[in-house]
Amino acid sequence: MKVENSLNKAQVMILGSYHFGNGGEHLINVEVADVMSDEKQLEIIEVIDKLSKFKPNKIAVEAKITSSKELNNTYLEYCSNNGDIKSSIIGHRNEIVQLGFRLANRLNHPEIYPIDEPAFLPFEPLDDHAKKNSPQLYEKIHQEIAKGAKQNEDLQKNNTVGEILEYLNNENRIEMEHSNLYLDLNKVAAGDKYYGANFLTAWYERNIKIFANLQAISEPGDRILVIYGAGHCKILRDFVSSYKEMELVDALKYL
Repeated sequence: MKVENSLNKAQVMILGSYHFGNGGEHLINVEVADVMSDEKQLEIIEVIDKLSKFKPNKIAVEAKITSSKELNNTYLEYCSNNGDIKSSIIGHRNEIVQLGFRLANRLNHPEIYPIDEPAFLPFEPLDDHAKKNSPQLYEKIHQEIAKGAKQNEDLQKNNTVGEILEYLNNENRIEMEHSNLYLDLNKVAAGDKYYGANFLTAWYERNIKIFANLQAISEPGDRILVIYGAGHCKILRDFVSSYKEMELVDALKYL
């Protein structure tokens, strides 16, 4: 019987993050503290100190895979100008810059790996149908969204960047969010229009493509840090855990 040698597997850490720059359209949107303040910059440096102990040789980020050339030109500009960038492709506040660029530069990485594949998520037909036909489910969904927003707002007011990342990467939180939000959405218009299933299909398809892009950059023995929106954690962690050529590393060990 052949035993898989874990030394040959790529070690992959999925670091779920909030979006530092308040950008994008998400189910749960939250106003975040200014990460460019002196206080937050010190907190971010503390996170970088901890993540550097993982010793990743590749850092993958939530940027369009088609933007690789532009993103890496910006990364090289960041490295050569002491963290200053003039490119319009990405802002200073973005977690890709604050976590990804900063750590990659410290570790002398030659490049950054964008692996994102954006998708249209059809939430509006799901929401409209639930409001008209399943008011209790509609109320439950919106209560869950409001609860998530309130929790994240409280985190922003009362916790350091490191503490917020610890919370977001807690396995119980990841499982509960996936069940109470994403899987509950799946019930909308079941047996008829399948608006919920269509939404979840699009969400899974996006994450499957992200994982395909991660597979494409992965080689035996790699240590890959993946910095992504925390909502992706459940699916990406499951894929990494299930794939025989990868081994999942718990982010909490380095936070």
